[in-house]
Amino acid sequence: MSVSKLKSRAGQLLYRELPEEYRYQDRAPTKDELGDLEAYLHSFGHLFDLIRNTMEQAYADAFAEAADNGREIQTWLIPYLAELVGAQLRAPDPDARRDELSETVSWYKSKGTLQTVDDIADVICQLEAVVVEGWRRTLTTPRMSLPPFSTQNARVDTPMGTPDIRYSNRAVADTGGNNPLYLITSPTRDEFGRVTASAQRYWKPKYRTGAPCFPNAYDDTSARTPDVRNQDQATGPHPKRTLIHVQPPHGFFAEGINGSSLSPTTANIAIDDAQQTEQRIGPEQIFAALGLLEDDVIDQLKINDQLVFPERIIVSGDLTIPGDVNVALEGLMFTGTVRITEPSTRLRLDRCAIANLIIEVPSTQPTVIAKDCLFNDIQGGVGFAQLEYCTVLQETRLERLWASDCIFNGELIDVNCSGGETCIRFSRVPNLAALQDCGADKSPSNTDDDPNFIRLWFRDGDECVLRPANFGEPGAGVLNLTSSEKIRFGSENEGEMGAYHHLFYAAQIRALQLKLADYLPYGQDVVIKYDPHLARLPAQTI
Repeated sequence: MSVSKLKSRAGQLLYRELPEEYRYQDRAPTKDELGDLEAYLHSFGHLFDLIRNTMEQAYADAFAEAADNGREIQTWLIPYLAELVGAQLRAPDPDARRDELSETVSWYKSKGTLQTVDDIADVICQLEAVVVEGWRRTLTTPRMSLPPFSTQNARVDTPMGTPDIRYSNRAVADTGGNNPLYLITSPTRDEFGRVTASAQRYWKPKYRTGAPCFPNAYDDTSARTPDVRNQDQATGPHPKRTLIHVQPPHGFFAEGINGSSLSPTTANIAIDDAQQTEQRIGPEQIFAALGLLEDDVIDQLKINDQLVFPERIIVSGDLTIPGDVNVALEGLMFTGTVRITEPSTRLRLDRCAIANLIIEVPSTQPTVIAKDCLFNDIQGGVGFAQLEYCTVLQETRLERLWASDCIFNGELIDVNCSGGETCIRFSRVPNLAALQDCGADKSPSNTDDDPNFIRLWFRDGDECVLRPANFGEPGAGVLNLTSSEKIRFGSENEGEMGAYHHLFYAAQIRALQLKLADYLPYGQDVVIKYDPHLARLPAQTI
């Protein structure tokens, strides 16, 4: 055991209080050992540290805000504290519930204001949101008894409701801005891929009365006639409708997730062929295999004296899992191929992404057990896999399949349904009629509705195109809000199907709708949409 693991905080404090002569006489024979007296004090120190940690946590459990030492209230205590202040928490993410509880009193004091609606959207969704009042963008007829509610009337040289095509309007950076309603934040990551402080930028319309560069985006200030369609289909303004533009989530492949200095390859994944028990390999083990856990790197990885590793890292290259091993991969994203060639291999995947998974051997038990994972395709044709909350973007070629709460965007090829060997439930499949022998077509929990993945802007040469993300790009496999409710709320626990169930994307939007019902004026509807233009910070003024 290393010396650092033997030491304790309280033990170090006690040892420093000793006279210098005692510490000199207690010198250890080597630097990898502790002196007898120092080890004795550290044995007390570990107990004192446990007592101190218990007292600090008990203090943190009494408040919704984080304590000065970074400790936060435990998740299971949040509902009890919320009941004391009469708060009805909606956020599905436990971290968001802490923020929701912390802001409850201030939200009640400012109930009905636009700033409160914007803050609620930011906290519940854990994403940047821009709130637009529908009446501000609704074209109205001037009347003597009413003021001109539309700002479109600011120019007199163009007819009302007609954008001035001599000018283009879009969001640009406002260096002197201070209005929180015009503040956009975007998460940034450090060199190791961990989320750090968010980048912030105020924005303003470049020409408020000009022609919008991106109609119906968050920065479109042009006045329109009311959109009288129901709120599920509406894209335009209405005086009794509040529009909320939400920053689209990026899923597994968020920008900067891999960091700028970490480029692991599968050669650095040390799988012990002789070990019979399950080998867990995650970001921490990858850092250790790369030799990055030296003193200087450990200091950079510490936050509040705790080692904090990135939740996911990208692994390049191909990997063949050896035979007679039981491997668990967690939080790893493979841009190449992961291959299984031995029937004795067992592979468990948790919150991973794999471009190509190939299972080349048949088995009577699942060779691969995956949960909360994203695949570009699964090949082999003779394999047996058990998938739960997974998304496959392209083809799936397996002989046997157990699937629950999954999205199969591509075709299911060569799946053997005879004799009940395959079971698919609460999942999206491309063709229910092709799975008659499995009984999947008779299950009301399955659907063949088309999934609608979010579309983001990507550079294509000198141009930018709006399209669904491919595997390895930000937004890959993330469901849009226009997807069928059978997919967004069709899992067994009424959450979304697919790989991002554990990130609560669809549940956050539904929670926001329920939360705002108590904070919007009576008769006001809310329309929420992912806005791809919020994925980037506003451009600097040219």
